[in-house]
Amino acid sequence: MRGVIALRLLVVELGVALGVFYPFLSVILADRGFNPGEIGLISSLGAVGFTIAVPVWGHLADVRLGRPRTLQLCALGAGAAVGALLLPWPPLVVAGLLATFWVFNSSWQPLADAITVNAVRGRDYARTRLLTSLSFAVGTVAAGFLYDRTGYWPAYALFVIAAALMAVAAFGVPDVGRADLAGHSGASTVRFGSAGVALRAAPSLALVLVAVALLHFGIISGFTFLGLRLTELGGGPSDVALAAGLSAGTEVPAMLLAAVAARRIGLRGMFVGSAILYALCLTSWTVLDVPAAVIATRAITGVAFAGVVVGVVLTIATLLPRDLQATGQSLFQTTSFGLAAIVANVVGGALYSSLGHAAVFGLGAVLAAAAAVLGWVVFPRGDGASTAPGMRQSQA
Repeated sequence: MRGVIALRLLVVELGVALGVFYPFLSVILADRGFNPGEIGLISSLGAVGFTIAVPVWGHLADVRLGRPRTLQLCALGAGAAVGALLLPWPPLVVAGLLATFWVFNSSWQPLADAITVNAVRGRDYARTRLLTSLSFAVGTVAAGFLYDRTGYWPAYALFVIAAALMAVAAFGVPDVGRADLAGHSGASTVRFGSAGVALRAAPSLALVLVAVALLHFGIISGFTFLGLRLTELGGGPSDVALAAGLSAGTEVPAMLLAAVAARRIGLRGMFVGSAILYALCLTSWTVLDVPAAVIATRAITGVAFAGVVVGVVLTIATLLPRDLQATGQSLFQTTSFGLAAIVANVVGGALYSSLGHAAVFGLGAVLAAAAAVLGWVVFPRGDGASTAPGMRQSQA
């Protein structure tokens, strides 16, 4: 029971920390004098650090330090980087601190997911994960109305507090044993660490990650540039918060229904359906010019994002054993918020500055449709329940 309570506190604090800071990042940078192209470049540099760091954290978590200890280290590191932004640094230092934030923050969701899928049955993952979406939604909306009155400076302090509480909660969460890479690979020499072992153990995982990357171009474009679009249309911090909060809020009932949906349509159907919903929403953002209408579409993206998260996380839980879950979930984050984010932020920033918002969101819609086609071929048909290989393997 203590471990269950600690796990719930951990995922709640993760949602709060991200909710009070991440949705406002582009407008915070704009408020500090950065233009859309510079915001895209800074986000891309952060994504480079994210991409390099995530598999390293996954390897450390599975092989060396354990998942909770690695998560504690990264919570404190990200908190320190964001806390330093309270000071009036020049632009280059701001960019460097944000890059540091992304390096440490990169481990948060994959390690939380690895801890969760190892602690609960596959079909119960969504019930725990929804707490992150709920706390993200509440934190984002409350923070947005606060920032209407104060400006954005409290975002840094609130993030630090939530990150510290997350590190405290990690003391009580359960873990599994360290991975034996040589045993998994069947060779005395292991190349590319735990990531290489995971990809060799599940060859279909590589194509799953390609589909994830295609879809996340549009998802990241929304994260980075939809806030800018809302401010162009006359919206303020509360509008940015409502857009992010509504999306996260609809994730909560969607997560509750995810297990039912997976049993009916399988993980393949869940991912494909979610990709199609994203394509439709991205297409609508190319033409909508009323903030309230744009915000309303975020209810649909919340449902879609829940389907993506549950579909991909349980697919990885199906393909990989328990002691490689941190590595597998890290590969998901490396692809989605690392490699895809680099491309989405660089290309999106250039397109937004030169051709406008319609080019960014239109390209995202095309790639989301391509992700749906590939996902139909490569995702498993099952529901990712406790019969999956990763769930069956005994604790190391």
